[in-house]
Amino acid sequence: MESMLISVDPERIYKHILRTESEKHALYSLERMEACADYILAEFESYGLNTNVHEFQVEGFDHTFRNIEASTKGEGPELIIVSHYDTIRHAPGANDNGSAIAVMLEAARVLSMGEPSGNVRFISFNLEETNPSRAQQMAKLALEHGVRDENGRYTSWHISQKMEWFSLLHSKFVTESKTYAEAAAKAITEMGNELSSEERNYLEEIQTLLSGINLTSWPGTTALMGSSAWVRDALQRGHSVKGVLCLETMGYISSKNNSQHFPEGMDPSMFKIYGTESELKTGDFLAVVGDCNSELLAKAFCEHCRRESVQLPYACLQEDFTYEQAAHIMYDILRSDHAPFWRENIPALLLTDTANFRYPYYHTPADTIDKLDFDFLAKICKAVVATALSL
Repeated sequence: MESMLISVDPERIYKHILRTESEKHALYSLERMEACADYILAEFESYGLNTNVHEFQVEGFDHTFRNIEASTKGEGPELIIVSHYDTIRHAPGANDNGSAIAVMLEAARVLSMGEPSGNVRFISFNLEETNPSRAQQMAKLALEHGVRDENGRYTSWHISQKMEWFSLLHSKFVTESKTYAEAAAKAITEMGNELSSEERNYLEEIQTLLSGINLTSWPGTTALMGSSAWVRDALQRGHSVKGVLCLETMGYISSKNNSQHFPEGMDPSMFKIYGTESELKTGDFLAVVGDCNSELLAKAFCEHCRRESVQLPYACLQEDFTYEQAAHIMYDILRSDHAPFWRENIPALLLTDTANFRYPYYHTPADTIDKLDFDFLAKICKAVVATALSL
């Protein structure tokens, strides 16, 4: 194992991000999105792995989307290592999610050099960020009501403030509402006379678009489209999965005090930590999050983080909560491709630098390669490889 860990090359991780850094969005940069998928597939093929393209459609959108897969030649239930390759509009996505693509590809290269006794599958999912059909509808409404221009920018500072206020209120009400539409209605009521008639009309149409969506049904409806489709089809085929390592926005660290924050329902005291300070105010660690089915997977991964040849600081939250409980208590932890696996009681870990709770450039044009720490990414890759070998 140690000889394989030594083979992890941060220079290769850097080059993968350099090659994939660009906006990759189904509505605005479809060609670049498909080019990224081709790049991932070509890399997998160059490692001599078994490759596959899982195709899926999105209702209301005329395009066939691709999840890119590769697997080792082992046998038995699979350990799956996943990333996503799409971005939001205007974001080059070096960290979200180029960092994860790069770690996945380097782990695949290193693992392809040996003869693992088990079966390891690598998947890069598409459409983690959004459902393009819904995004298209929302963009059309915003343009029709003068809320945004053709480049997706708010048409006035006043409107940007109102929409930010609506977003904050919606987040506040969503955990106490049966549906996203109900939360939107409460937000509109609270904003009251502060809304112009045009702003109110726009938000009421957004409310209609949110009908039927709630805290547990949104994965596969508004986002996480590729992973939801893959899990659905895999279960229909009787696919056997041992566990999942979900790599997500993982390349940024900070030594500044108070650089780390936590989402609603989550507290530093809930985490088991290694190599970082106890109050978790400094964003210098990898967050490892697992549900009630993921105890053994979390123990294995964290054990390898502590290896002398890895020494990866982490904060691990693995407790006896289900998918349903997570959705209602700390719904932010469902915001990646592990969520469809949790929903089906498949062990999965979210591995992340915590994205917007640490990374100031999250979902912005400034999400570029110069913000990332490649020693940190190499350590993550080593922990992923060691976990795959041990399982």
